Parts: sequence; structure tokens; C-alpha cells
Amino acid sequence: MHAQTPVRRVWVSVVGWSPMAVINTLWGACEQGIVPTHLILLASEDKPEVQKSIRIVEKYARALLAQFGVPDPKMETRSIDEDDLKGFWETLKQVMAQLKNSGDRIVLDITAGRKYMSALGMALGRWGNIGLEKLYYTHLYDQRYTDVPYPLIPRHQHRLYDLLETFQ
Repeated sequence: MHAQTPVRRVWVSVVGWSPMAVINTLWGACEQGIVPTHLILLASEDKPEVQKSIRIVEKYARALLAQFGVPDPKMETRSIDEDDLKGFWETLKQVMAQLKNSGDRIVLDITAGRKYMSALGMALGRWGNIGLEKLYYTHLYDQRYTDVPYPLIPRHQHRLYDLLETFQ
């Protein structure tokens, strides 16, 4: 029996102060069969707390994706300035434009990051004609689960939305 080659899929997410916001959305998607082979993390790398979050996301993502048939995911970080709204928009548009022509499936996760980042991600993902496979947002009903790993959050306390389906 041959192992099935995973679909080439790129996952784009902002990494901020809560690494579990990224990991829990990724985990939920993997359980639904949406397993990326490549992660692009948009992050303010100059902030020590964000650097720590990046390391946690990379560690969890490698362990998680290995369990779903991707033992060596490609991971890269693109630097952003979380205080530069227009700069973030330009970086997000540039990353998505590059991916649009890559032949890979593209998933954009707008769960983590500042509110304006999620809003711009929603706008670009929904109306930007970039060919997304999924536009994910994890809604957490109780903030006490903010930094809790996915399997430890009661199912009724969170929900993974594909906003492309939710708002057709």
C-alpha cells in the first residue's frame, strides 16, 4: 500500500500574541481534511512576544501536520508591522497574488491578529478574486479558552467557520 501524496495546499495566517488561535484553526481544518503542506505566517517579528508565538506555532504545526501525513511542511514567516494598516494590506495582497498563480490550493485563516487584519483578510478573501479554497475563522464562545489547545476546548465553546460558505 502506498501512502497518498498530500494535496499541495498553502495556509496563510497572522501570528500574534496567541499562538493557539493559529494552531486551533489549523487543527480543526485538518480534522475536516484540509491539510496544508506549506504555511506562510505573517508576523511582527521584531516583537519578542510574537517571536515566541512563531516558535510555538511552528512546533505545534510540525507535530500536528505529521499526524495528518505531512511530515516536513514548508514554513516561512513574512514580516509585517502590526501598527501599519496599509503596509499589512500591501503585504497580504502581495502574498495572495503570488499564491494565486502557484497552482497550489490556498487557505486564508483570519482568526488571529488584530481586528483590522481580520477585516482586511475577509475583504480580500471574499471579494478579491484570489481563488481561495477556504477562508477560515474560528469563533471562540468563551474567552477563557483563548490559549487552550483545540482538543481541550469543549466542542460547544468554539466553531470553525468557512466564511466563503457562510456568506455566499
